[in-house]
This record gives sequence, C-alpha cells and structure tokens, in this order.
Amino acid sequence: MEKVVVAKNNFALVQATVDWIETVEFQVGDIVEPFKDTLDISKVDYKAAVEDLNLGEWFFGQHPLHGCEFLDFRENLWLLSGSIIGALFVLRETYEDVGIINPRFLDFDTMEQRSRIARSYGAVDPGVKRVISVVNVQHHWGAFFVDQRRKRCYLFDPMQLKSNISTLKDAVRSIVEPMLDMTDQLQIETINGCEQKDSTSCGLWCLVVMELLLFGATPEHWSSYWNDSLYNAVGYLRMRYMLKILKLQNCSGFGVAEAEGGEDK
Repeated sequence: MEKVVVAKNNFALVQATVDWIETVEFQVGDIVEPFKDTLDISKVDYKAAVEDLNLGEWFFGQHPLHGCEFLDFRENLWLLSGSIIGALFVLRETYEDVGIINPRFLDFDTMEQRSRIARSYGAVDPGVKRVISVVNVQHHWGAFFVDQRRKRCYLFDPMQLKSNISTLKDAVRSIVEPMLDMTDQLQIETINGCEQKDSTSCGLWCLVVMELLLFGATPEHWSSYWNDSLYNAVGYLRMRYMLKILKLQNCSGFGVAEAEGGEDK
C-alpha cells in the first residue's frame, strides 16, 4: 500500500510539472549565451521528457537519487540537494576538465569526513582543472568555483551577504585548498554581478553563475557575459536545467534503476 501511495504522489508531481511547463513564458531576446542552446526546444518536447522520466534510482557514482527529485525545478520551488547535484553533473558533462565538490560536505562534523565527502564526486580526479560546488549555508544556497590553472577562486552568494561569503571562504580555505594541494595558493574573489530577486531562486542563480564562469566569465569582464534580462527568464532557465538533467539518463556513466513504485529505499 505504501508503494502505491508513493507512486501516486510521484505521478502527481509529474503532472504538476507538465502543467507548469505549459504556463512558462519568456522573451527570446532576454536569453544570452550559453543559455540559448534550448531555445528551439518546444514545450511538447519538454513535457515529453518529464513524462518519460524514470522515477527509479539514479546513480551519480555510488550515490542514489530518485528521479522525482529533479522536478523541484518547476514553478518557484526552492531547489533541494538532488536537483542541485543533478545540475552540477550536467555542467560537468557540458564543459571540459570540470570536477564537482559534493555539495553535502558541509553537512558533516569532522574535517576528515568533510574532505572525504567533498572529493566523492571526482574533484581530484586526473585531468580536472576546474572544480565547482553549490553548498547549503544557513538554509540558503551559495557557490564557489576554483580555477586551478590560474589559482583563482570565485565565491558567490545570491543574497550578497558578508556572512555567507565568509562561510564559503572558510570552507574553501579549510577543506578545498588542502584537498586540491593548493593550501594558501588561491586568490579568492567575490562575484557580485547577480542578486536574487525573490526568496526561492538562490539555487538557480548559483547554477547560472557557475555556468557563466565555466563559459569564460570573470569578475573583470562580467558585463560581457551577464545581462539583467536573465532575471526575466527564470522559468526558461528552470526548464532548461531540468531538461538537461533528465537527458542524463541516456548518457553513459549514469546508472538508472527501474522504479518500483517510486519508493524510497
């Protein structure tokens, strides 16, 4: 009976997401690179991807997530860790030489635990030259980007709060630098060219900023990449990241188990 209830709830989430897609509106002129790559995709295709979603377990390395977790991108929901992790893997697959620091590393107490969890998504694998993460700081998402070649680190808080930036900086200094064998070598800067306009989009803007940095943006040339028109395209950006995550189930290297009523295990 429990499986039936969970399955019904999951199917309701799928339907709610399909209904939301139909309501999304945006202006093509508001979209800038690198976010134009899904402009030609129709709502029919977006909805088909959601309806075809495997609700079973998705394996990112050894770590399982359930397909329904990626539907947090709909409407104006606050993104949970499953959606954030899925989107980070999208960025890793899209751009070269990218490693992911597990967003959950700050949830642990000891330095040994934090370091072990941080590296669990391949942040120190051979060939990685840039690492990204989006982490939870006081029930709010913040992000950091490390360019190992240039020895630079960019911190981003969508609320632009000094306290959150300080938390991110401490995490980089205490865990990330030693893990990358770069203790006291990183020049740390703050990205302040984007600020959330509501109470729920912090995770989305963290992903947007991480992607802009991977695309080539820097604080010095931020205006050449960022445009305030993106604030008008929240619905489009949410659909885009969700679609890209759902397409991962067709990529090699990502294990997807068939749903058994969608139950948690």
